[in-house]
Amino acid sequence: MTDPTEFPGPPDGGRPPGEGLIAMRDRLPLGISLLALVVAVVALVLAVDDGDGGDGGDAQTAESATVAATTAAPAPATTPTARTTTTLGPVQTLPPTPTTAAAQQIVTATTTAEGDMATDEPGPLVLSVVGIGHDSNLNLRNAPEGQVIGRLDSQATGIVPTGTTRSQADTIWLEVQVDETVGWVSAEYVAPLGTTFDITPQVVAILGESPSAETLTGLGQLVANALAPAEPEPRVRISGAPVAGVVSGITMDVVGSPDDSLRGLRLRVFAQASEGGDGYTLRNVEGTLMCYTERGVSAEGFCN
Repeated sequence: MTDPTEFPGPPDGGRPPGEGLIAMRDRLPLGISLLALVVAVVALVLAVDDGDGGDGGDAQTAESATVAATTAAPAPATTPTARTTTTLGPVQTLPPTPTTAAAQQIVTATTTAEGDMATDEPGPLVLSVVGIGHDSNLNLRNAPEGQVIGRLDSQATGIVPTGTTRSQADTIWLEVQVDETVGWVSAEYVAPLGTTFDITPQVVAILGESPSAETLTGLGQLVANALAPAEPEPRVRISGAPVAGVVSGITMDVVGSPDDSLRGLRLRVFAQASEGGDGYTLRNVEGTLMCYTERGVSAEGFCN
């Protein structure tokens, strides 16, 4: 038996009691540090992996969100903004802006003809007075050979045929409406007008040069005779009085043509003062087609 106050010693080569616990306690902080280091390394690796693929994931998510939003609520259609465009086409050389009544009539007729050519269907047939002198009038009667109820000047237009005709002696009479008045006129002195075009090159080619004359009347006669057919003999009249000014001009009607669809031409002759100031030289000529009433005018402004 041992003394109660003594403890038995450790076996040979062993450690005193409690020495293992003390050693473990001393190594515990080192273990914790190692564990913390491992956790930090793992976190770093995960962070590097997330960083390598993060952009692609976010872009895909954003794309998915955009698709979802588009599917759920389509964006309203955007109305295209109108843009001003310029269409280029053939360029026609025109005289300066007319300052006389006679010259204004040329520009008005040209503009009207161009507008008619743009339509798909011809409008209602409209007649104009043709083939009488500028100092004469066409009688509007209440019946064929009847009482005169009105007078139309040499370039009057807006004459609408009703479709009723009468043949009496050697004259064909047309019932027409002018404004609010209905009456009868001789078919010999009315016709539908077609398109207007520049015929200066043809005149110069026929005459061999740009003609000149002492008066506008003389110049108009030269141009009309150059374009008048030999057969049948045409009726040539000054339908628009000569007007001298910044833009000088005269209008000639040539009624009669060998073409069975073309009845004649209305010629608007523009001139400029000759260099010596003793006459006029041709500047340009515009011709308007005269068609037959019974055949009319096409949508393009040509005689049918």
